[in-house]
Amino acid sequence: MPVRDYGVWKALPVHYEFEDRYEDPESPHLSLYYHDNKANPPQFDPGYRRNHRGGPRDPNRPSEIPGLFRAAINIKSRDEETRLAYFVRHDFVNHPIAEKLAKLDFGFHPMRKVDELDGKGLDYIRGALFTSQKGRVLPHDIPGVNNDLIDVLEPEVKKAIQAQATIFVFGSMFKTRNGIHNVHMNQGNILNFRNDDGVFQDGGLLIRYDDHWTGVLLAFASQAVHTDDNDGHALEPLVTWTDVLPVDRVENSVTITEALVNPQGADDRAARTKESITLGNLTSHEVSLESWSFHNSAGQTQDLPRNAVLAPWAMRKFEVPNCPLSNSGDTITLLNEKGLRVDGVSYGRRQGQQEGRPIVFAH
Repeated sequence: MPVRDYGVWKALPVHYEFEDRYEDPESPHLSLYYHDNKANPPQFDPGYRRNHRGGPRDPNRPSEIPGLFRAAINIKSRDEETRLAYFVRHDFVNHPIAEKLAKLDFGFHPMRKVDELDGKGLDYIRGALFTSQKGRVLPHDIPGVNNDLIDVLEPEVKKAIQAQATIFVFGSMFKTRNGIHNVHMNQGNILNFRNDDGVFQDGGLLIRYDDHWTGVLLAFASQAVHTDDNDGHALEPLVTWTDVLPVDRVENSVTITEALVNPQGADDRAARTKESITLGNLTSHEVSLESWSFHNSAGQTQDLPRNAVLAPWAMRKFEVPNCPLSNSGDTITLLNEKGLRVDGVSYGRRQGQQEGRPIVFAH
C-alpha cells in the first residue's frame, strides 16, 4: 500500500529548525516552516523561536508554530544503516517537471488531482531527477565541516528563506493537515516499511528562485536502487544506495596533484621558499584543510594555513618552506587534522632534477 495522502505543497518558507545529536540521537528531523498565503502572509517573528542546540530536547517545546505549516524532513534513519543519501541539483529548471509545477496555485495538491503531472509525483528511479554518481551518503551530525546531513541541508533551506523563494514539498500530508512528512524516497524500503512502497510517490524539496531551481532529494541509504515498476518493492539481488554511492572518506577527498621540487634558480633557502605542493579536491563539496599538514621522508612538516579550504573540484598551490623537497627523490604525505593519511606520492632523482617544472602525479 503506497504512502497515504501523497501530494505536493506549493508554499513560501519562513523558518527552520533542526535536531542535532544532543537533542535527538535516534530519529532527528529538520523542520521547515512555511505558509501558502502569498496575498496575506501570517505574522511570524523568528526571534522568539530560536533553534535549541547542545543539549537534550525540551519536552515542553512544541514542534508546531501557530499559523505555519511544517515539513518534517528526516535526517537520520532508525535502521542499522543510519545514514541518508543526499542529492542536490542546482539546474533543476532543466527538468520538465519544473515548468509544470510553476503553474500550480499555492497550497497542498493531492497528487491524484494534479492534472499537470498526470497524477505522477517524483520518482528517484524512473524520473531522471539527478545524476546518482553525484550523490553522497552522509551521517546525521558529526564533528567537522561539510561532512554530515545538517551541514549540507541547512544552507539550502536557509538560502530559500532569505531569498523568499517558492518551495514545492513532495510527501504525505499530516493527518492533522498542518504539515507534511515522508519528504524522502518512498520505495525500495526495508521490510518494516515495505507497505509504504510505491512508484512516482517519492518525497523531496524543490526550490524555485527568480533565476534558477534547486532540487534537494533524500533517501535512506538502506533503500534499494532497483525496484519493481508496479509496486515499488526492492528487486533481488538487493542493491542499496550504500552500495552505489561514494562514501565520504578522507582518503578519497583530496589528492596531491603536483609538486614544484626544483624551482628556477639556486637550491638555497630563497629558492626553497618557492617549493610548492598543489592539492586537488575530488568532491562536489568544499573541504576544510584546517590543521592538515604535509610531511617529507625526513620527518619535516608544513602545516597548511589556518582556515584553508578547497572549493568543489578546485586545485590550490601551497608553498612549503618548512618541508623541503629533496631534488634526489622524496616522498610527500598529506595528513588530515586527526593525523590520518589522506594521500601520499613519491618521486625519484630524475624527476627531482627537472628545474622549474612541476612534477605531475597521476592517480
